[in-house]
Amino acid sequence: MPQAAIQPTSTYRERVPALYGPSYASDYPGLYLTAWPAKHALNLEVLDGLLAQFGPDPRWIDIACGQGWHFSQFHGRARMTGLDLSQAQLARARAATPDADFICGDMAETQFAPASFDLLTNFWGGYCYLADREAIAALWRRVLGWIAPGGALYVELLLAEDLASFNRSGFAGKTGFSVMSRGSDFMEWAYEDSAGLHIMTSPPLSEALDIFGPAFRSVDVRHDGRFMTHVVAQGRLGDTIIA
Repeated sequence: MPQAAIQPTSTYRERVPALYGPSYASDYPGLYLTAWPAKHALNLEVLDGLLAQFGPDPRWIDIACGQGWHFSQFHGRARMTGLDLSQAQLARARAATPDADFICGDMAETQFAPASFDLLTNFWGGYCYLADREAIAALWRRVLGWIAPGGALYVELLLAEDLASFNRSGFAGKTGFSVMSRGSDFMEWAYEDSAGLHIMTSPPLSEALDIFGPAFRSVDVRHDGRFMTHVVAQGRLGDTIIA
């Protein structure tokens, strides 16, 4: 596909619900849940450790939560709030984890009170759907304000240097799905799968760390050996709450 053709023709708020409709929601578990056991095993290991730090009933929000798979693995461990733009994905999330609260909304615009949560997560690079690097930086700065002092953040970053190798992966070979750069590098890119064309943006790791670093006592970065960079920030500093 020529690069000139890979341009956004609609807004993020329009594209995501159109992509993540009932048919794709039905396909999604086989494509992105059961197909990636090592990644999800690491997710569960990290989440188990984070939740254990907070004692009973911590407050956990997952933005761009999709079908809420991570919530479904921790029944009774937290007060869970999931935020996503797709009603089809949320219908499956509610069925899998009926004790969680799910909100259909835009992560770039939805507001919560400062210090509302002990843990904030974002998996599968869901932030990449935002229009540009400035919008993503604004998201990270805003959601920091939702995390209570002492709280934690766990996000999976999709970085340009990993996207370039995706088309050589066994998953791409099996499915025929492909990643295409929308410029001279993969910071702006598109991904085509059975839902259609996903228009995405991947800022460098340094931009996220510049925001997270000053706000937490510690920030750990771990690559999962596939395509995800896992960033775990702990010990939210109480004097840096961003309203």
